[in-house]
Amino acid sequence: MRTAAMIARTNITYKKILNTSTENIDTVNLTEWKDKALQVLNKTYNGIKLNTKKYHWSLTKANEKIGDVQKTAVEAVGRLEVAVKNFELCRVAVSDAVKKVNSASSVVEAANKSVLASANVKMFCEIVGQFSRSKEKLRTTGKKMTDATQSAVDAVTISKRVQAEVTIADELIKEVGVWLRGSNLALVHKLSGTHGVAKASNAMSTSVRTASKAVSIVNEIEQKMKTERELIKFVETQLANMSSVTGASISDVEFDVCNSRVSEILKKESSEVIRSIAKFNTTLLTRLNASLHQIDGEADAIGHKLLDVSKQVQEANSNAQNVFLLSNQATENVRETIVELVSGVVAELCAVLSRLRALHDEAGAFSVHAAHGQTNISEWLVRVGNVAGESDGFADLSGSVEGAFATAGKRLEVLKRVLHRADEQRGKVVGKLAASVAVKESDKHGIQINKTFHNVFSNITSRVSADFSKDACNASLMSESLKLLSNMTDHPAVMNSLQTVTQLNKLTESMKERVLKAHNLMRMATDSSAQADAALEEAIRMPRERSGKPQCPALYRQLLNMLGLHW
Repeated sequence: MRTAAMIARTNITYKKILNTSTENIDTVNLTEWKDKALQVLNKTYNGIKLNTKKYHWSLTKANEKIGDVQKTAVEAVGRLEVAVKNFELCRVAVSDAVKKVNSASSVVEAANKSVLASANVKMFCEIVGQFSRSKEKLRTTGKKMTDATQSAVDAVTISKRVQAEVTIADELIKEVGVWLRGSNLALVHKLSGTHGVAKASNAMSTSVRTASKAVSIVNEIEQKMKTERELIKFVETQLANMSSVTGASISDVEFDVCNSRVSEILKKESSEVIRSIAKFNTTLLTRLNASLHQIDGEADAIGHKLLDVSKQVQEANSNAQNVFLLSNQATENVRETIVELVSGVVAELCAVLSRLRALHDEAGAFSVHAAHGQTNISEWLVRVGNVAGESDGFADLSGSVEGAFATAGKRLEVLKRVLHRADEQRGKVVGKLAASVAVKESDKHGIQINKTFHNVFSNITSRVSADFSKDACNASLMSESLKLLSNMTDHPAVMNSLQTVTQLNKLTESMKERVLKAHNLMRMATDSSAQADAALEEAIRMPRERSGKPQCPALYRQLLNMLGLHW
């Protein structure tokens, strides 16, 4: 038991010594470690030899065993020394190899970085080129969208305006038709070309809806365009950040230009720039590329939708144009109808007024005739009285002649009264014409039209024959008014024109009545004039007959010579 304990203590002592020598074996020189190991073995061997009593007899019984152990240990240490030398050589070789590997790794890493940078540059430049194309496509699409928006808005405006005009035209045509039928004027057929205006009004409602739908579609497209613009801005920002590293501008729209510039930068710049380019986020580049293709796809889709919008706008504009032409044609028919009405009524009125003027001139001639006859009768009566005073033979004759002349004078008085009544009738006509207003003065052409009519009326009713023209109602005097009336195509003006027709028509009918009365009076005047003429003829016939008697031919011839004038 004592021996075992001693061996254990000895082992612990040796282990401490070895541990002390080997605790830094990773950093210690192996040759030194070998020498220390031999020292430990020698020290152990010498210690055993000097203290044989401390150890078991089996350990010290035969010195050759310890010697063998020592020898074996020496051989082992020798082999260890050889191994250490080999290890040192290997360690040097490994160190060189590591250095070479590290060097090779650096080269490989640099090459890899260069390859990655080159690949990233190509990808970057391709995306820059794609970005430029996508941005231009989006800009072009945006321009088309702006134009389409304006066209759609204009189409709505035009359609609504035409719709309003067609509605007004439709109402006007209906009102004119009712007026024509109510006025018993045979020109209703003139409006036959206007029946389609009601259908046109319905068609315009469809056009308005079509144009409004186009505007709605464009508004939806505008929202999509806003999204795509934001996306292209994001791509532009990311590419701009990367371009600050590459040194190439995103304005280098051509791939070859961008790639050439960046390649030159890769040749000249430091490895740090290359590493920065190699570290590009390829996932982001891929995402940007996908975004650009998405933008292209959306731009193409928007382009197709804009084509549909363009077709709808063209359809709405085409309908508006067709309806506008139809409405214009209908309005033109109304205008022509009114012009024809005005022309016909004015022509009829002029004919009536011309007849009235002729009657006026005729009455004037009768008045002159009556005045002349009255003067002659007075003169003849004086002469007959003078002759009868000179000779008793004329007493019975003078009474007969005076009676005859008195009868003629009474007839002339009747004629004068008839002419006076005719003059009064003419005065009423003049007053009626002077008070008539062809169109409302509020109309912009009203004053001029009325002035033209009044000039014509004044000409017709003038008391001075020299002021009257047989062409009083010629187009030379009326064309200006008719032209102004024919230009009235809006609803108020058309209705004013119809009112003009109504007034002129009523005036014409009134003039017809007054002309008929004047004509009847002139017939009475003609009868009175004939009766006066007959009475005068009778008065003159008596002395003419008696002048043929033998008892006093000279005296009767003297009387006839004194009377002188013949009716």
